[in-house]
Amino acid sequence: MSALMEIDELKARGSDEGRVPAGGRPATLALGSDWAELPAAAELAALLLRVPVAGVQLTEPADFSALPSHMIVRIIALLRECSAIGARVTWSLILGAEQLDLIPCLDHLPAPVSITVLEKGIPSVGEWRSSSNFGLLYFRKGPKFLSVVDQRPESKSLITVNDPTTMEVFLQGLEGCTWAEVTRDPRYAAAARDLVNKGLVMHIGDHYVTLPVHMRSWPLGVALLGGTLASAGKKSEDFTE
Repeated sequence: MSALMEIDELKARGSDEGRVPAGGRPATLALGSDWAELPAAAELAALLLRVPVAGVQLTEPADFSALPSHMIVRIIALLRECSAIGARVTWSLILGAEQLDLIPCLDHLPAPVSITVLEKGIPSVGEWRSSSNFGLLYFRKGPKFLSVVDQRPESKSLITVNDPTTMEVFLQGLEGCTWAEVTRDPRYAAAARDLVNKGLVMHIGDHYVTLPVHMRSWPLGVALLGGTLASAGKKSEDFTE
């Protein structure tokens, strides 16, 4: 089992070209001891692509029944970005009994090791669809459009997003955003509601977050074979200009 590494150490190694001490082995990044200190999703992804890690571990259960919505969308964004770059994630989820409908919205992301539903006990993690299906919901960028592949059985669609307002709402939600901010203008409000109806963004509390994984490359070696995430710098497979 690898040693645990805090986010400050990851940042320090990131500024030092990601070197691992001589004779050492990649450590596991530990997050979640203080949810308020979670890094932004884009920042974490950039660091993980520079610094070799054995994986990412959320050391405390992600309690969606108790955490405020801005923390929930930050956690979802982090899980999504880890999935995008093929980083192995270890985490646990707690839901309120009324939150079971969140599972089919989130189970394209890395599966938790356990799910506790308050008042109902612990359901099988096997119900989490990404455990047996890779690439359920992802997008790629093109010149002035986004191509979203949704292979979830309830939707099964290829969606092209080329409306500038809808694209802006979609991309703004990658880090999580307040619902009031995105719906302040009627055009943006209509675009946000359309994305929610299509299952591409999640509106939770007074925030929202984009759900599809940015499939910059197909991380088969990491996601399917369980290898260590290295800073080799995968080429983007997004559509080119």
